[in-house]
Amino acid sequence: MIHSDELLAVAKRIFCFGTPEEALGDPAPGILDQSSWVKWNERYNCIPVPPFPRRQIPGVDPTTVPDFFPSKS
Repeated sequence: MIHSDELLAVAKRIFCFGTPEEALGDPAPGILDQSSWVKWNERYNCIPVPPFPRRQIPGVDPTTVPDFFPSKS
């Protein structure tokens, strides 16, 4: 996970993922944990923070899958 401005700058030079705002707009599930999701959305003024992305497993009803990592707030 990227935790500092310096690491973010390095990642932007290595990977062509556009702006952080674009990456947050179409996130791949599993890349960020919930606390990082909230932190980066707040940092880039995506308020209110959108729902945490969830993996879509073919053939599995997402309403039947428990939330193994509920928010701490």
